[in-house]
Amino acid sequence: MPDQKKSILLVEDANFFARVTESEIERAGHYHVTTAKTYAQAKAILEEGKVKPFLALVDLTLPDAPDGEVVDLTINAGLPTIVFSGRFDQGTRRSILKKGIVDYVLKDSPASLGYLGELVNRVDRNLSTKVLIVDDSSHALALLKKRLQLYCLQVITATSGEEALETLKQNPDIKLLIIDHLLPGATGFEVMTRIRRRHSFSTLAVIGISATDDPALTAKFLKSGANDFLNKACTPEELMLRVSQNLNQLDRISELTEMAHRDPMTGLFNRRHLYNVVDKLHKDQMLAGKEMRYAMIDIDRFKQINDKFGHETGDNLIISVAHRISDLLPPRSVAIRIGGDEFCVALPDIDEPTSKQFLSELRSSMPVTDPGNDEHTFAPTISVGLSAGSEKSLASALRVADRCLYRAKKSGRNRIVTSSATTLDAM
Repeated sequence: MPDQKKSILLVEDANFFARVTESEIERAGHYHVTTAKTYAQAKAILEEGKVKPFLALVDLTLPDAPDGEVVDLTINAGLPTIVFSGRFDQGTRRSILKKGIVDYVLKDSPASLGYLGELVNRVDRNLSTKVLIVDDSSHALALLKKRLQLYCLQVITATSGEEALETLKQNPDIKLLIIDHLLPGATGFEVMTRIRRRHSFSTLAVIGISATDDPALTAKFLKSGANDFLNKACTPEELMLRVSQNLNQLDRISELTEMAHRDPMTGLFNRRHLYNVVDKLHKDQMLAGKEMRYAMIDIDRFKQINDKFGHETGDNLIISVAHRISDLLPPRSVAIRIGGDEFCVALPDIDEPTSKQFLSELRSSMPVTDPGNDEHTFAPTISVGLSAGSEKSLASALRVADRCLYRAKKSGRNRIVTSSATTLDAM
């Protein structure tokens, strides 16, 4: 299987720092580090083209390039560049920052290695992160856009509140909004109030900005729905750190939400997801006049399997069935573990014949051995109930699917029963 790790170019001549940096970066994420010890080696790697890094980490002092020439090399190659160096004087730092690097990190403590790992991970995530800047000043827009693009963010701009609202509507995946408090037609505070009616703190971070040196603005921004506030005169590093903190917080909320909506044993979605997210999808489908079917799936005679082979075997079987459902799942469909040996599959915009085809393939592909135990063999089967697709609510659709599942069980198991009373018997 091909290596899916993302490549990073490290240019470092000190063996110790090269080793510890490689270790920290590879620990921070799914990355592969290619190390060059000289400017010439780095140049050869880039010219050869076998390695295609998305990011460069460079030291300023190399045997054949003692004055930071490697920074020009990597930037001219189109690589976002982080300087990781023991050299620190304000003149050097200012001149290197002007070249358009991501950050200048000092090798001054073990904590700097941890920060470097977090920074690499943040830059990686930024490549697919959208930010919207709203300011009626073309100069301020251009400056902020340039700074954020150096940080590898996808930047969209708007010059008014109405344009910002429309942009958010057209780009629901925007994660960060940076908005000035003075805008034509409506203040930034008024726009934020409208935005917060549609976008919660868990999906969109907002940073207010202003060129006005008024301490009351911070509180007003926060009361209007902002997560943070910055003066336009802030340094590029402060901007980067505030942006990172807000995006990291959003990512953490997303991770916790994902964990709360997943069944830990199978990795499928859980009942919380069914009643919070799928329920909303069901309502949207009904409003649009579209179908939404549900298949209730149950492992036949699961209690007997548990009693005979033990709970570990039962758990392995549940996991195996869950993986089989995931492997065969139609596009846009959602697989849920209801609990125990019962599963549900939500099938939006999938007609009855296509739904039955998927379920028939699933039923005929069931495992035939005791997972993890070669001494016992058995042929577990499943029974399935399928709703009509036109039920007005999630609750009514699940009731219909449950009744069909009950009929499948009562009529001999190992079959699919739909609300139209068609039965597919075991082959």
